[in-house]
Amino acid sequence: MKKKLGFLAAATLAAGLLAACGNDDTKETTSTGEKQTTAEEKIIQDQLGRDVTVPGEIDRIVVGGILPYFSTWYVATNSTKEIVGMHPNSYNAAENSMLAKISPDVLKASTKFVQNGEVNVEELMKVDPQVYFEIATDQKSIEKVEEAGIPTVGVKAIDAAAAEPLATFNSWLKLTSDIKGGDTTDRADKFIKEGTKVQKEIDAKLADVKEKDKPKVLFLFQHNDKSIVVGGANFFSEKWTKATGGIDVAGDSGAQGQKEVNMEQIYKWNPDIIYITNFTQTQPEDLLENKVSGQDWSDVAAVKEGKVYKVPLGIYRWFPPSGDAPLMLKFLAQHNHPDVFDYDMKEEIKTYYKNFYEFDVTDEEVESILHPSSDAAKY
Repeated sequence: MKKKLGFLAAATLAAGLLAACGNDDTKETTSTGEKQTTAEEKIIQDQLGRDVTVPGEIDRIVVGGILPYFSTWYVATNSTKEIVGMHPNSYNAAENSMLAKISPDVLKASTKFVQNGEVNVEELMKVDPQVYFEIATDQKSIEKVEEAGIPTVGVKAIDAAAAEPLATFNSWLKLTSDIKGGDTTDRADKFIKEGTKVQKEIDAKLADVKEKDKPKVLFLFQHNDKSIVVGGANFFSEKWTKATGGIDVAGDSGAQGQKEVNMEQIYKWNPDIIYITNFTQTQPEDLLENKVSGQDWSDVAAVKEGKVYKVPLGIYRWFPPSGDAPLMLKFLAQHNHPDVFDYDMKEEIKTYYKNFYEFDVTDEEVESILHPSSDAAKY
């Protein structure tokens, strides 16, 4: 029997909440020396370094272009009922995720406030958010929403640790804790310790692996018959690859972030392994069976060896930061060095979801995590 219980409160990461205390008329000066908060509000600092005044009690949030953040809210708070709006691309991931089964309130969120790829303030006001979360680089949307009088929090997709997924995820947990507050629990510690433990295990087993024995890895970030976008340096693909004993062929050749390339470049790199993210509808068989019009993948080493894999989707897509990050490390290590690692990913997933989400995953659900639908990438 499945059981939905508490998950990570991002507590070990909470430091210096600026919540006011006392009765309704009491005010407390914050560390700025100029701003003041009441019992009904507090001032937090977003990841743009700005002071943002938010309600002391929050039960209605909207998540814009910072696509993975809605799942972080769940990880930190054990709830999705506060999420009244999210980006359509986030919603497609949510629909096809385990989070929809663990916390089905997430599917009640509206997507109507995003129209033609932009925030429609009139539609946003209809869902009456107390706080709006936006990717830190989208200054236009941040200013538009702020002008409407909605507290807007900028969240960095890549943190100061140069796209290190665990560090980024931890920074999001801290931000959520600052905003939502609440008691601390051992769950956040448990998540962080698990990620650290898994990475140490992988490092120890890879210590004797020579550079010449490491596979050349390519992440296909977005793809269709007209465009090939790969993950390069200073992006999650580089960090995942190097953390699990691979050579980042795109990043090491100078490609930065998300880089559009042609088939001639793919042939030059000739990767041994290709991972396809859930930000594209392309599936492994599209390359393995050479189905893509105008592109011939048949001579690429990864295709010839059958080493093309779809990145899993569990609590959220595994490519960006998520609560399943320790599983992503094991998944990649297993494929990059099957002679070194003997993880049974089906059992690893079941154990992890039981320990961290207190949720019993069925065999069928495990398959859906490891082989996610293309629908998860639709806009």
